[in-house]
Amino acid sequence: MARTMKTRATSTDEKYLKRSQILSAARELFLRDDRQLPAVASIAQQAGLAKGTVYLYFSTKEEIFLALLADEFSGLLFAIQAHLERHTRTPHKRLSKAQKQDFSAGLITVIADYLLEHPEFLRLDAMSYSVLEQNLSDDFLYAFKFELTKTLVATGQQLDQIIDAPDGRGTSLLLRTYALMRGLWQSLDYPEHLQKLLAHAMFEPIRPDFQSELRVTLQEYWTGALG
Repeated sequence: MARTMKTRATSTDEKYLKRSQILSAARELFLRDDRQLPAVASIAQQAGLAKGTVYLYFSTKEEIFLALLADEFSGLLFAIQAHLERHTRTPHKRLSKAQKQDFSAGLITVIADYLLEHPEFLRLDAMSYSVLEQNLSDDFLYAFKFELTKTLVATGQQLDQIIDAPDGRGTSLLLRTYALMRGLWQSLDYPEHLQKLLAHAMFEPIRPDFQSELRVTLQEYWTGALG
């Protein structure tokens, strides 16, 4: 249900809350129907704001959803950082095999649980190149890539210290993890009509549960990566 119309924000805190309100409304609408991006007017109505107010924060609906995707990426990386902080160790002291297993199992749980709690993340990510990034200014797109890269590299450096790896190794491991989870999701995200066609038991091998398959895939990857 649409919220009561609010007045224009004046303070920094109010502007932050208003922006969050817009993104929250966009997320709610996208979760209801992810086949296309909701219009700005629909987002404004859901947020209880005037359409013109939304345009004070975002120039296009693509900006809204790329900002939402940016928040999703940040949320995942911050969750990973929190896991890394729980595994700080003495510099140059290598992890034992048992510690590596415990570390990777925890990391995989963090990633899989985050995706479970944020079903819009991979759906938006799958649209990033073909839809979201097609109606954006260079400045907006650059800012998105810049902040994402900065947070990714910082997380990778934190990972390097824990696994005692050369600089840049942690960032590469995280990028490959992202590639695995995105590729796996896209390969198993069948359109609704195809899901019905593949409902027969004979097709079970090509339609495994994403969450289960993700955890197994990442466990195999990280076991090999950490040695």
